[in-house]
Amino acid sequence: MKRIIIIILFLISEITANAQFIFRISGNGLENPSYILGTLHVMSGDLLDSIPAFLEAESQCQQLFVESDVTDPQNKEDRRAESQQLMTLPDGKTISDVLGEERMTILQERMKESCHINLADSAAQNLQHYQPLFFTLFLNLMIQSEALQKYPAMRNGNMMDVACMKRAKARGWKVGNLDQQKTSEELEKIKETITPIDEQVDTLMELLNNFDEHRQKILKYFEGMQNAGDYWSVGDYEGFERFIKPENEANPAIYAERNKKWMPTIIEAVKEMPTLFVFGAGHLTGPDGVIRMLRDARYKVEQVEIK
Repeated sequence: MKRIIIIILFLISEITANAQFIFRISGNGLENPSYILGTLHVMSGDLLDSIPAFLEAESQCQQLFVESDVTDPQNKEDRRAESQQLMTLPDGKTISDVLGEERMTILQERMKESCHINLADSAAQNLQHYQPLFFTLFLNLMIQSEALQKYPAMRNGNMMDVACMKRAKARGWKVGNLDQQKTSEELEKIKETITPIDEQVDTLMELLNNFDEHRQKILKYFEGMQNAGDYWSVGDYEGFERFIKPENEANPAIYAERNKKWMPTIIEAVKEMPTLFVFGAGHLTGPDGVIRMLRDARYKVEQVEIK
């Protein structure tokens, strides 16, 4: 559970106008620099106009690359299809088949009460074919969304990454994806690593049977981490790197492996034209982080100082 929460811990403090993890990429034959904005994902995009370093970087670039362009309908559909393939139960089974009548009743009641979703409705029939893991993640996200409502920087829903995409498209820029669509073979390999269904059921039922306790634990955890975003607020990259190191090491598939796959695209883009890269700040750090790999490729990467 801690790994689920820690990914967005940095989103919950008051953010100052000088907040930044902005890095300049130069050297190695580049005529003009490119820039990286390491974000905290759902932080408000309204902050961008109050960050001089970002505005300066944006003014010098000509294209944008993000983890995944969620403003592109086709890309969204491709990602949805990938998720559906990974999370769908095999052989046409339903969650009712997996849980049985008694446990299914508990899930239905919780989904109605917490998410206002009636799994018996025809509009929700597609959810019946998802694995127990899907419902565990869904319910956790609902609790996390509730926790984030306490923090002003999160309330308007104008996520920073999405705001960058919209700004780029308004300028007529190309918006490219660092995460490429997975092949059928890659999806099959990922499916092999997903927790077995029986273990997924145990995890889901533990959550459902202790939901209020679980909810309070998460809400309290967020309250105790109100200052975690201070690293980003003051541009303390070294402090952030120390803080997220356990998360990086525990989740190589989220960080190191993806970073390595991104590098050819990043290097090709900076050679093509001045490029702004916007992705989660956790991808910047450590020996397998984007900054280290760019430096190993003989590029100069330096943090833009707060003025």
